[in-house]
This record gives sequence, C-alpha cells and structure tokens, in this order.
Amino acid sequence: MRQQALVLAAIVAALLPSTAGAAEAGSMKGRWSVALQGGTDVEVSGDHYAAAQGSLLGLSTSIETGAFRDVYGRSFRGGLALGYGVGRDLEVFGRGGHYTADSSMLRIGSAATLPVQADAGTYSEWGGEAGLRYFFNPAPRFKPYVAGVAGLRFLGAMPVTLSVPAASVSLGDLPFYDKSTVGVFGVDLGASYDLGRNVAVGAEVGLRYQTKPSGIDAGLAGTGLETINDAGGRWSMPIVGQVVFRF
Repeated sequence: MRQQALVLAAIVAALLPSTAGAAEAGSMKGRWSVALQGGTDVEVSGDHYAAAQGSLLGLSTSIETGAFRDVYGRSFRGGLALGYGVGRDLEVFGRGGHYTADSSMLRIGSAATLPVQADAGTYSEWGGEAGLRYFFNPAPRFKPYVAGVAGLRFLGAMPVTLSVPAASVSLGDLPFYDKSTVGVFGVDLGASYDLGRNVAVGAEVGLRYQTKPSGIDAGLAGTGLETINDAGGRWSMPIVGQVVFRF
C-alpha cells in the first residue's frame, strides 16, 4: 500500500511541470505580437456638410445637410499593430495606420431653382491608437476578445469643389476643412484563430468616435454659407482582417 502511494505521488510530481507548461502556453503574458491589418470603415453617423442659407452667384441658396456616408464611398484602412501581454488574458497594444476614402459629385442644395453640387475630393488620414485588449479565453486556438482604444488622427486638408451645372459654373478647390489633429476613441470586438504557436489570423469590428476637424471660412466668406463646414465629427465602424505573429 505504501509502495502504491509512493508510485502515485511520483506520477503526480512528474505531471505537474507539464501541466504548468500547458497553462503557460495558453497565456498572453510576456508574449509580443505584431499584426498586419487591412479593411474598411462603415460610416454610422456624422455630417460632412451642415445646412445653411445664403447667396451663391447672386442667387438665394439653400444647402442641405450631407452625411459622411453619402459623401464618401469606397475606402481602405491599413495598419500595423504591436502588442505585449501583461497578463494571462490581457494585452496592451499600439497601432498606426492610414485611411483613405473617395467621394463623388453629390447634390447638396439649390441656388434659386438650380441644383448645387459638391465634390469633397479624397479623404486622407494618418493615425495612431493605444489600448488594452482582454481575451475571454486565451488557451484554445479560437480567441475572442474585446478592446478599448483612444488615439489621435492627423487629417489632410479637405478642399471642396462647388458647381452649378445648369449655369456652367464651377468653384474648384475652395478651402473647406484645414489640416487637423483630431481625437478618436472607441471599442473593438474581435477574434483570432491560431494556425500555429506563432501565427494566427483574425478579424475585428469596432466603433469609433472622431472629433471634428478645423473648418476654413475663407472660401465662402461673404456668402452666408460659411457655416456649412461647422460639422465633421463622425461615428464609424472599422472592419478589418489581420494576420498576427506572436513570439
């Protein structure tokens, strides 16, 4: 009986190191990660143009509100993220990237009975975020997580082209939004799947609020339409796929 007990104790002692190693293998703590990300943004709410009343070409002009989702269409977001595990299920991270979106000519109001159109050109930003990511269960290959983020975005100048096609008039490159540094904060929900110990693929969807950029009134000074760029704050939903390398 005593010999059996000794044998059992020896077996338990032999198993303990492998159990601890397995737990450590499923932990984020002490591991670095590098992620390559690519995707797009879905505009949720926020206006690019604000409504205003004034005069254009000597005609009484009414400008309607123009939402970001109506002004901008095709877009691309790409980025690089670096993370470090500070706990079994916690990772701090920082990332930087570039986002661009294309616009097309859009009717934004009328001058008397004539349609007024606008083209906002290309939207371009560089930005960085820092955050904390919580993994619900880091041990299995499938790892769902939630994250909170905050950061800054650096926007390029955004001139606008206004035109009244029926009058064959076009006012190109009017100063509209200046180069701006804006704040951003939000949350992410995502998941990754381990292809091996060091490589994973995944996807995430987020919600972001971006503060408004700096408007420039000079392009429309004296028209009464200077307030149409008193907007620019937006809610958006970034959707990205990613390849993650851990070491």
